[in-house]
Amino acid sequence: MKRPSRLSYAYAVGRVRALEKDLVDKAVFREALGERDFANALKLIFDAGNFSEELIQIKDSTELDAFLEKEEEEIDRLLSEILLDEELMRIYRRGDSPEEALAVAERSGYPFVQDYVRHRIDLGNIKIFFRAKYLGLPEDRLEVLVLRGGFVGEELFLRNYGLSLAEVGEKLQASPYKDLWTRAADALGERETFVELERGIEDFLMTYLKKAKYIVFGPEPVFAYGLAKKRELSLVRLIGIGKFNQIPDELLKERISETYV
Repeated sequence: MKRPSRLSYAYAVGRVRALEKDLVDKAVFREALGERDFANALKLIFDAGNFSEELIQIKDSTELDAFLEKEEEEIDRLLSEILLDEELMRIYRRGDSPEEALAVAERSGYPFVQDYVRHRIDLGNIKIFFRAKYLGLPEDRLEVLVLRGGFVGEELFLRNYGLSLAEVGEKLQASPYKDLWTRAADALGERETFVELERGIEDFLMTYLKKAKYIVFGPEPVFAYGLAKKRELSLVRLIGIGKFNQIPDELLKERISETYV
């Protein structure tokens, strides 16, 4: 199948550039935590973004999940219309299978997408390594779980499994993951929490996706917008479910990751 030209994405890029303006800023999600209840928090998010009025009519978490599922289906439908490359659509849909997505990305011929998937693999391995160390899993179990194809060879994780997190972190000093690793290791050691790791992963990926804003023509801005919108819906759910269940604001605040705007 012939790859569409970059100029053939002129309409699609124009469409997502307009939609990007309605994405909700991280500051809004943090502000929503200060609202006194579930309804007011959702109203603040509704006013800042581009959602149907159904959002402010939601009464409970079940209705919220149904709303968000419908919103995600709308994003998928939009991308299936304007993302002209079927292989890129396959990568977009395979969010939980980066190894499978990598094979498709390598055929696609778009370095931005290939590098995004390879970062996903590296970050997946970091998460696997942290959890394996915390749970005390045997080395042969890690070998089964580790992902292949990232910028950081899987051998680094396998060969150094016997070292402490701090010692392994020293071996990542030249990688873009060194700060994420250090913060996550400190949080795990001091508070036994993976929140810093989880948020750090989302922050890293969103920061990478923002580079698509500087690409004038091509599928990259469309691909990045779709993923950014999905992350936005995850944050809506975090705030909504958190407020509905009266989870302390401080616990929710540290889970609010970077946004596209």
